[in-house]
Order: sequence, then C-alpha cells, then structure tokens
Amino acid sequence: MNKFIKSITIVIVSYIFIRFIKYITKKIFDITRFDVQYERTVISIIVSISYYLSFFTACILILKEYGIIDFNQSTILTGAGLFGLVAGFASQSLIKDILNGFFILFEKQMKVGDYVLINERFRGTVEEIGLRSISIRDWDLRRISLPNGEIKSIMNYSRKKMRVIIHVRVSYESDPNLVIQALEEVCVILNEKYKEFLVKNMMKEPSNPFKVYGVTDIYKDSIGAQYTITGVVEPFKYWSISKDARLNILLKFKEKGIKIAYPKRVNINLDEYDNYL
Repeated sequence: MNKFIKSITIVIVSYIFIRFIKYITKKIFDITRFDVQYERTVISIIVSISYYLSFFTACILILKEYGIIDFNQSTILTGAGLFGLVAGFASQSLIKDILNGFFILFEKQMKVGDYVLINERFRGTVEEIGLRSISIRDWDLRRISLPNGEIKSIMNYSRKKMRVIIHVRVSYESDPNLVIQALEEVCVILNEKYKEFLVKNMMKEPSNPFKVYGVTDIYKDSIGAQYTITGVVEPFKYWSISKDARLNILLKFKEKGIKIAYPKRVNINLDEYDNYL
C-alpha cells in the first residue's frame, strides 16, 4: 500500500511540475517583448519537452518503487544495453520524428498561429509544435496531429507578405477597355480601403499596390477572356481582402453592365434543322 501511495504521489508531483513549467514560462514571456507567434511557439516546445521529461522520470521512479529496476552499476549497464536494443528496433520512427521536428524549428519553417498547407493535403492553423508532432486546426475546426517524420512539404501562408491574385472571366462581347476601366476603379477602391495593410517599401509606400495585370487568357476555353488584378498584402489580411476584392468586382461589373462569362447551352431542333436543309 505504501508503494501505491508513493506512486500516486510521483504522478501528482509530475503533473504539478508540468503545470508549474507552463505557468512560469507564460509569466516570463509576459514581461518580454518578443513576437506573439514566437512566444507561443517557444512555449509549445518547452511544454512538449516537460511532458516527455515528466513522463519518463515518473515511469522510472515508479518502476524503482516496485523493484523492477534498481540503480546499481550492473543494472544500469544492462538497462542501457536493453534500451539501446529497443531504441534500435522500436524507436526509429520516434527518432525520425524528433530529428525532423528539430529541423522544422531550427529553420523556422512555421510558427504557432501560421496558416499552412502540409504535404499538399492538410490545411489549417498551427496550434501546437512539439518535438514529435505538430497539431493544426482546419477550417472545420478539426484538430489534426501529424508526426514530424511524415512532413514532406510545408506551404506557409503567413510569412511577411502574400500576393492576392484575382482572376475574372468576362464575355467576349464585353468591351475590353470598359472591363479594364472597371477593374482599375476596383483597384483604386482596394488601395484606399486597405492602404495600411499593403506591403510597404523602404520609403513606407506600398511596394505592390493593387493594379490591373491585364488579359491573362483567351485560349483556355470559349466562354470569355480572363482578366487579372494583383496586389501584395500583409498575410493575416490575405483571405478577407481576397473576398472583398471579388465582391467589389461583382458590384462594379453590375454597375457598368459588364457580364461575367459562363457556359452557354445551345439547343437545336433536329426537325426544324432537317426542314431547313
């Protein structure tokens, strides 16, 4: 019974240790001036390490209480040999996860709060970065955990700047000059409305404001010509500005009577066609 109480005490102390690490880490970063995303990333890593340390330490101490392991020299050497054997056969994926996680952190490929696309399949906001795995939250608010060793590619949508590219296809019957004029007016609206979120140059002026890129396709299909506008914005405003840009294009086209291209279906009456022949 005494051993059971000691085991429970070890588990409780381990839990308190983890909570203390989380608390003290948060308090330390509360008085610093680091970037918020950087703080969350470092906190996530520290907490991950503390979980592993607490878990393995608690396991060793509990096993020692029950006499399963003993800290004498021969046992330590035997345990080290067994551990090496187990690590060689059973822990290759774990070691791969940790090594890959180290390189992801060292190369700053992502931070907590970044919006990423992983392996061209998993898309969401990074919530936690650990030594063995990362967790992201997708659009449906599902939490997805991925082992670091399985991460092959990372597309980060939250690094410094992003180019908004809006394509719109307009009927060939529409006057190209009128379409370009309408799109230029939309660009003026966007540049004025979002001027504080446009990426600035050294002179604090927008380096790539919204502008009409021009006609970007007339051969892809037969329904109409494709026009494009572009602009470089702060990454955290990319999605909202993109949506507003599309809305403004629709409103401006409606104002000027410009029709968006769409597939048309032509019905032919074969009886009338035969009579005509």
